[in-house]
Amino acid sequence: MAPRDDDERERLTWKEIDQRRDRQQYQGPKKPRLPKKEAEKVRLEALRQAEALFKGKRGRPEYRAALKELEALHGTKKFTIFVKKFLEEYGLPEEWGALNRLLDYPDAGVVVEVLRAMAAQAGARSRVEQQGFRGRVQVLALTSPYPEVRQEAEEILAGL
Repeated sequence: MAPRDDDERERLTWKEIDQRRDRQQYQGPKKPRLPKKEAEKVRLEALRQAEALFKGKRGRPEYRAALKELEALHGTKKFTIFVKKFLEEYGLPEEWGALNRLLDYPDAGVVVEVLRAMAAQAGARSRVEQQGFRGRVQVLALTSPYPEVRQEAEEILAGL
């Protein structure tokens, strides 16, 4: 049988193996560290971008502009048209102020959804916001022209 090449090569001792493993590998020039304030800014910007990525359309600047336009058009004739487009494109918003404005939309189904969304968020809101929400719900329960809105408002009032 012919000798194998493995047998002929020089075997390393455990000490030599450890030395090779412990030897630092060249990684190139080290990047200079940023000052703490700059590093924190970079970290916060990266977090902001990651949140925007996971939010989808709602993380984009267009969504923020649409929310501002929703606020600006509240109480005008263009409000209902804009809300319809907004809901088709972005769905029901999560922002408390936008939800509050949508309570004036003349579609009973949307108003019921908004009431449910606001009722779910009400516990996490400040006392003033909770009182304002309770007042809006009481007014809707008494004056809404839609029976389903009145019924939903009464149910929410019973739960508050």
